[in-house]
Amino acid sequence: MMHRYLTLAAILIAAPVAAQTSPQNDPGTMSGMNHGGMGGMKHDAMPKPSMPMPPAPMPAAPMPAMDHAKMQSMDHAKMETMDHPMMGGMGEMMKNTPANPYAEAGMAMHHKMMVVGAEASETWVRQMIEHHRGAIAMSKIAVAQANDKEARTMAQKDITMQEKDIVSLQSWLKRHGHTAQ
Repeated sequence: MMHRYLTLAAILIAAPVAAQTSPQNDPGTMSGMNHGGMGGMKHDAMPKPSMPMPPAPMPAAPMPAMDHAKMQSMDHAKMETMDHPMMGGMGEMMKNTPANPYAEAGMAMHHKMMVVGAEASETWVRQMIEHHRGAIAMSKIAVAQANDKEARTMAQKDITMQEKDIVSLQSWLKRHGHTAQ
């Protein structure tokens, strides 16, 4: 049952991007995708309504590179209407709780880390800036809410270190003719 919800989530996320790009391989198979942590989900196990299931698994075809810039034009507000609790608790992971007051900051960080530069070095620098900003946001929450004094001290030190790293990363962008972010 869980794989149906994950498949639905993947479709809802990918549909706006897929509608804007021409497929370079068979859109009926997702076997070439690397989903890592999606467990035992079998992408070739669900036939398209208009196509019978192939008798044997199709060979993996390379997927075209995802254009993350197009994902920024997605209407993420529509995703708020998704039934997250029905997605195996994923909705609860996206909301702050007393035990995890960092959920929303973490989700925002991961969303912002989707930034892509003109080439690999710039992309890495831009994503690291957002990663460090996310760490600062979470550390500020820890400073304000953590019960343990040592944890609060570590969080404060982390803020200082991450801010220095951001200055270095911004400097790299400027030195290489890129706009700071």
